[in-house]
Amino acid sequence: MSARSRRWSRSLTPRRLMRPLEWLHSVTEISLERLWDQGYRALVLDLDNTLVGYKLLEPAPEVAAWVRAAQARGFVLAIVSNNVRAWVSSVATTLGIVTYVHTALKPLPFGIVRAVKQLRARRSQTLMIGDQLFADVLAAKLLGISAILTDPIVSGEHHAMWLVRAAERFLLLGTQRNEEA
Repeated sequence: MSARSRRWSRSLTPRRLMRPLEWLHSVTEISLERLWDQGYRALVLDLDNTLVGYKLLEPAPEVAAWVRAAQARGFVLAIVSNNVRAWVSSVATTLGIVTYVHTALKPLPFGIVRAVKQLRARRSQTLMIGDQLFADVLAAKLLGISAILTDPIVSGEHHAMWLVRAAERFLLLGTQRNEEA
C-alpha cells in the first residue's frame, strides 16, 4: 500500500467521516466573520430543518437575515437538498440564493460537487452546513469539505427519522455543542 493510499484510508475512518467541524443549535449562531477569517468563501446549505423547519412554509426571519448577511459579507451560497425541485426553488428564490441542487441524493456527494462547480469554488474554501450527520456531514466529508452540524429546527420529523436521529446522537456522544462557530 502506498503512502498516499494509507493517508487516504486514515482520513476515511468512520469517526473522521462523522465528525463535524462545529456543532451548533442553529445557522444563526455561526459567526460569518470567523468563517471568512478562516478562509471560507463558499457555503453549501442544507434546506430542510437547517434553513426551514420541517413542515414550515418559509424560513424564519432570523435565518433569512443570516443568509443576507452572508451574501453581504461576500460568501457565495448554494442550497443542496434531497427535496424536490419546486420546494427547493421556492425557498432559494425567497432567500435570494441563485444556486441550488434539488434531489441531491445525499449522502452521495454528487449534489455538493455540482454546487461547488456552479459556485466556481475551491473545496478547501467551501463549508457545508446541515442538520444531518448521515446526509450533510458525511457527503461533505467524502469530498474533503468541512462541515458544521446544526440541530434540526423542528423535532418531530417523519417517523423513520427517529432511528437516524438516535444513531446520530450515539455517534455524537462525547462531542459538545459549540456556543458559536
